[in-house]
Amino acid sequence: MTNMSINQEKNVEDDNFQVLYICSAARSGSTLTDMFMGGHSQAASLGEINLLNKAIKLNADCSCGSKIRECREWLKVFNAILSSQGINMIEDPYKLRLWDALAYREIDHQHQTNLYRLSINLRKAWMEARDLLPDILREHFPMPPILVKALCNKMNLYKKISHCWNKLIILDSSKNAREAVELHQRWPSRVKVVLLTRDGRGVYLSRRSSGRSQSESVSGWLKYYQRALPLLERYIAPDSLIKIRYEDLASEPERMGHLLCNFVGICFEPQMLDLSSISRHLVNGNDTRFSPGKGIHLDERWRTKLLGAELEFFQRTGGSMNSLLGYR
Repeated sequence: MTNMSINQEKNVEDDNFQVLYICSAARSGSTLTDMFMGGHSQAASLGEINLLNKAIKLNADCSCGSKIRECREWLKVFNAILSSQGINMIEDPYKLRLWDALAYREIDHQHQTNLYRLSINLRKAWMEARDLLPDILREHFPMPPILVKALCNKMNLYKKISHCWNKLIILDSSKNAREAVELHQRWPSRVKVVLLTRDGRGVYLSRRSSGRSQSESVSGWLKYYQRALPLLERYIAPDSLIKIRYEDLASEPERMGHLLCNFVGICFEPQMLDLSSISRHLVNGNDTRFSPGKGIHLDERWRTKLLGAELEFFQRTGGSMNSLLGYR
């Protein structure tokens, strides 16, 4: 690790904030969970912040209704980064390197080229091979320096947001289990992780309704938990990992709110139950972030719409994982 990285880590340790990193497969309620916890007066919702650079480059919408380049809250953060790191986030957003992430909607094709995708896939393959090693050998196969730098940048981004928005809890729903592990290992007292699950039948139906094939509709959900479960259980301290179900959050939000707030050491606030009670500043994530007025409601349409051959296909390919996650 470079001297600069070491100094960055030391500076971060001087600040009082907590990170709650949300891990889940796509369409499992991560944006809802982020918004729910972000309704707390001491919490800041970020959404899928690993795509912040892309959002700035394309001047995407912030969930507050402004364009991100015009959002007063984000401009506070960008000015703080310019002052401390000399990076102009408006003119050169990709200079602040964050963890590898690919966009699937609103793609910046000038940046996300085939070469860029290849470089991400190569680093991913290295990290996956590294995770298979015993701990004693894993130390001899370091992370690529670009990812080490990304971790330090991410933690310092959290720090700037905490300062500029005066928030104690920072919520990140980037969903990358490997990044969550590396952040926790470097800052174990600061980073806690939520492992969020949803009945795979609901995820399957959602993806099929969007025109995905049968195999595509189950494979992403299945592969995510095949990788994330052993990784989080192996490397996240038990008191820093909480497992919750989308179904419980959507049907019993107050109970789950108390549970999550206790987990990060804050008191539950009833305003969290009303998603429209405050303005948030999420970037990326699903369109739920633009519709807080819809509130919290349980979506289990799969119970009446997933039938016959479709249900049989899911049970055959994803049934074992669904059972492992506690769904019957």
